[in-house]
Amino acid sequence: MNATLIFNPAAGQREVRDSLRRAVGRLVEADWTVRWRETSPTINATALARAAADEGSEIVIAAGGDGTINEVINGIVGSPARLGIMPVGTANIWAIESGVATAPPLLAQNLDRAVEVLLAGETVTIDLGRADGRYFLLMAGIGFDALVTALVEPQIKRRVGGLAYGWAALKTVWSYRGTRATIVVDGQEIRSRVVLITISNSRLYAGLPLAPDASLTDGLFDITVFTGHGWPAILRHTGLVVLGSHVRAPEVMRRRGRRVDIETNEPLPVQVDAEPIGQTPMHFEVVPQILRVIVPTQVAQQLLVSPHTENAGRH
Repeated sequence: MNATLIFNPAAGQREVRDSLRRAVGRLVEADWTVRWRETSPTINATALARAAADEGSEIVIAAGGDGTINEVINGIVGSPARLGIMPVGTANIWAIESGVATAPPLLAQNLDRAVEVLLAGETVTIDLGRADGRYFLLMAGIGFDALVTALVEPQIKRRVGGLAYGWAALKTVWSYRGTRATIVVDGQEIRSRVVLITISNSRLYAGLPLAPDASLTDGLFDITVFTGHGWPAILRHTGLVVLGSHVRAPEVMRRRGRRVDIETNEPLPVQVDAEPIGQTPMHFEVVPQILRVIVPTQVAQQLLVSPHTENAGRH
């Protein structure tokens, strides 16, 4: 097997290079050829992944968190290359969703599991979202969470992990107001004052099942509109999501669709897979059956049912 590993040394809270090299060593023992590439301030994972796909890598392994994975998929989308992961980031939501990592994350256990999945898992072809040309795997957030994401300082994130998001949220929540928005889902218009809109391709958000009915292979987004004004609405919605009650709350609107257009009275920030990408207005669309990912066999069979599966280790 011909693979390229793309390592983001800024991801996560600890030095993981030695652990990653041991994991790669297990792949080499299984007769894999693995090229090691690292991101830097001058070259991101998208450029490295695109080069790897152009060079004929059959599997491109993202070694980092969800942001690194997002950059990698934007480099390999549309190519024959398959996505594998080594979860060494802060949150690792895709790793948890796909059954590669545990929650809470345990580095050694996760890397052992990741190697097993790469060697014996299956390849499933899944949908991606696209936001004004930027592909995303998990979800897009418009409003409060995107503002929080943009305010997280990398140095603090590396020291305290996911707590950095909580700290940024606490600093922001008291002054955040939201705005009036027009959301058009497959031609159907919603008008409301909102504090947050999420457009989910997958189920999990910050480890919680925000979109419990979402599927990575159905060609549809699950859209959740959190209405209201200011910090009281944000705190209430946060509690509803933690309890799983948001799916029945009258102040939360849920829709499914292939295309979403969002315009707002005041520009709202937008993030995809925890990466800030701009602000409204913005167009979102599902791109069905566009990315090949390696997942555990049971996940391929039970959660990511697709007519396009194959053995991941096939040469």
